Amino acid sequence: MAVTLTEDARDLLTSPVRIGPAQIRNRVFVAPHTTNFGQAGANLVTDRHLDYHRARARGGAGLIITEGIRVHPTSLRQLGLQGYSDDAVPGLTALTEAVHAEGAAIFAQILHTGRHSGDEHYGSWAPSPTPWATGAPVPHAMNAFDLDTLVASYAATVERVIQAGFDGMEVHLGHGHLLHQFLSPVTNARGDGYGGDSASRLRLALEVLRTVHDVVAGRVALGVRLSADEFLPGGLGPDEMVDIIRRLLGEVPLDFLHVSHAAYIGTSSLSTQMADMSYGRAPFRHLPARFKQEFPELTVLAVCRLDTPETGAELLAAGEADLVGFARAHIAEPRLLQGYLDRDEPAPRTCIACNQGCNANLEAITAITCTVNPAVGRERQWDAAAATPARPRDAVVVGGGPAGIEAATWLSRRGHRVRLVDAAPELGGQLRDVVRVDGRDGFRILLDELLAALATTDVTVELGRQVTAPDLAAWGPDAVVLATGAQHDDPLPAYEGVRVLNPEDVLRDPTLAGSRAVVVDELGVWEASGVALHLAARGVDVDYVTPLAGFAPRVTVYSRLALGDQLAAAGVAVHPMSSIAVDDGLVTIVPAIGTDRIIRDGVTSIVQVRPRQARGALVEELLASTWQGELHLVGDAFAPRTSQEAIYEGRAVAHIIGVADPTVAAGLKVRAHYRYPRLALAVTR
Repeated sequence: MAVTLTEDARDLLTSPVRIGPAQIRNRVFVAPHTTNFGQAGANLVTDRHLDYHRARARGGAGLIITEGIRVHPTSLRQLGLQGYSDDAVPGLTALTEAVHAEGAAIFAQILHTGRHSGDEHYGSWAPSPTPWATGAPVPHAMNAFDLDTLVASYAATVERVIQAGFDGMEVHLGHGHLLHQFLSPVTNARGDGYGGDSASRLRLALEVLRTVHDVVAGRVALGVRLSADEFLPGGLGPDEMVDIIRRLLGEVPLDFLHVSHAAYIGTSSLSTQMADMSYGRAPFRHLPARFKQEFPELTVLAVCRLDTPETGAELLAAGEADLVGFARAHIAEPRLLQGYLDRDEPAPRTCIACNQGCNANLEAITAITCTVNPAVGRERQWDAAAATPARPRDAVVVGGGPAGIEAATWLSRRGHRVRLVDAAPELGGQLRDVVRVDGRDGFRILLDELLAALATTDVTVELGRQVTAPDLAAWGPDAVVLATGAQHDDPLPAYEGVRVLNPEDVLRDPTLAGSRAVVVDELGVWEASGVALHLAARGVDVDYVTPLAGFAPRVTVYSRLALGDQLAAAGVAVHPMSSIAVDDGLVTIVPAIGTDRIIRDGVTSIVQVRPRQARGALVEELLASTWQGELHLVGDAFAPRTSQEAIYEGRAVAHIIGVADPTVAAGLKVRAHYRYPRLALAVTR
């Protein structure tokens, strides 16, 4: 997709800025975000950190702010980073050197996460013994010894970080982490000098900042990250936070304010912190604007769902911020700024705010990845694969969904002769249905960019053709990539007086649902909730029924908390741990526990969200044929999953076809079950 920036936007984004003693080459920064690349058990910098941040510095960012560097072992993060021991200094030094070598500055974010840090075995620290969410472990209420230890830990960590060569220091006062927990009346119920009125709640933050300021001693930039609005009843809003910052500045000089929002708490506040595509672009830009107005002498950093440099330039032009931050957008595209400035190929990929590869992986305590960027966290391996020459081959890609489009695009870029064939009249596969769902417009961006990238290649595209094994034998390709997707093999149940439909039926024609629908969710992913909201927005009365323990359990909690509010606001009745029974046109919702059944009269449709099965007919035809080429299954053709896996596998297989070196496939984690040489299959059968 062609991307351009106006001359004014380019000038705004690329103008240098000074933050205290730190010189920053432009106004674009990589906002801090957890990667889970840390050394397990030691919380040290790894090669994955170095490769990841080096790529983003090389991609044009002026400043990188690290993920939170923990100041004390009680701020547990299994795969995170720490600065509480001297063991951390060599790795942190290597990180600053890698970023500086690419011309960018790097700041360290310093924090203790507090009550959501620990687990039932180790426990966690907090101002009060209140869990961060219902059912979470009860934290340890900090005593005087703990508080003194914390302040000393900040001082020691900051000294190590300065020793490692960082250009600046960001003390985290927001996001419901420990210092924020003391600031907020929602989380601080203490009756001593560290709780009660606002001055007492501010005391710990002041003690930490005074100590940090003394250690820094003007050697590096010093600032804070803050939540300008907790989005909680009785919590801190912009007025209260302006007052808090004003009182802090009266005691501790600061160079910058990094303005964010939200609190790590079991409500929809948490969903705003990493707002998904349902929120729209730059929904919280008014918050940094307020702080820039109140504190014009300070450098103000803005963040959250800015997504593209154009949006960032808008904030700069409006005087709402001095630097604009991109976290997920830099995950999706390390060349975020340089790709826009140079207009090189391939065009930059846009973050779609799906929260699948980033936040969902954080929740699972695994390394982040990205739906639109398979190279995240494995930059070295992908660079090696790209640098490995391929012997040009004749390749046929069957199936034009995301896996097939990505495979065909990258096969062509790698020098192969490629034919892409799909039985449908247009490319896109299941994405064509996904983009119809209200609030999932990010997938429209993905589809458009996939098609735009394909259009820059020499791939021959043939639509409306059902490929058979004789077709492939006649074409004689060296390699076949099957990206044929998945389908429902089992028939829908039939009930007297009630229409039973698949999700794609009502997405293509919502009138089929009638006036009252029951959506039955057997998967727990976005699909059923999206369909329920889509129908409700069109005036349909909707019940959401699932045998699972809660609605959408496979959706990351960062999105699910907001999704619950959206379902409630739309009037969708949610029935977890339930099933349905249909008799003579009446639908009964049957709970797994208890006897209180709900009878729904007048139900016009049941939308059954159920598992799909990989389309395997062509595989079997090929196995029974005499064709001797190389066969690969990618995406749902191997097993039904998400766009994330489809795009990864499509791009990965394009980097191993025509390559003899087996280490390339190993480095990209392309396992043997994706590769089927004909001879090997003949033996195993």
